[in-house]
Order: sequence, then C-alpha cells, then structure tokens
Amino acid sequence: MRVVLTPEAKADIIQAATWYAQRSARAAEAFLGAVGVTFRRIEAQPTAQVVVDAATGARRALLRKFPHRVLYLIDDDRLVVFAVMHHRRDAPAWRERLEH
Repeated sequence: MRVVLTPEAKADIIQAATWYAQRSARAAEAFLGAVGVTFRRIEAQPTAQVVVDAATGARRALLRKFPHRVLYLIDDDRLVVFAVMHHRRDAPAWRERLEH
C-alpha cells in the first residue's frame, strides 16, 4: 500500500514544518523526518494503528517525539492521509474532513 495525501494533509504538514522552521531549521527537519517515518510505518502495517472513527474506519498514527497525529483511511491499495494535526486540535477539526 502507498500513502496518498489530500491537499488538506499537505497543508497541515507545510504549516507545522513552517512553525518549527521559525524556531529551528533542525526542528523542522526532524519534524519532516518523523512524518516520513510514520508514513513508512503505516505503509508497512496499515491495520496496526488505532481506529478512531468506527463509521469510516479512520485510523490514527502518532508521530514519535512530536505532538502530532496522522489520520488516514485505508482505501483499496491506498492509505489516504487526510490530516496531520497537533494533539491539541480537537476531533471536530478532522472529523469535518471525513464528511467531504
């Protein structure tokens, strides 16, 4: 399976990386690296992550060393990442994306 990002998920990653880059180039690089590691982890074991929405089957994978989560759906041979959000963002923020 391969990871496919929605435009919203791409924007989430860019926004977070920009925030980290304003503090430290090293932090931004580490964040992007953690995102990549998480993508590889879900590609290797897509069903190993926690289901956070039973109706849609949406799953959550946590980034290591960063307070963010990757939210994705398993769609045939694709893993559709629809959000990469900070833990403090509430569930309605990503649940609204499932409705589209």
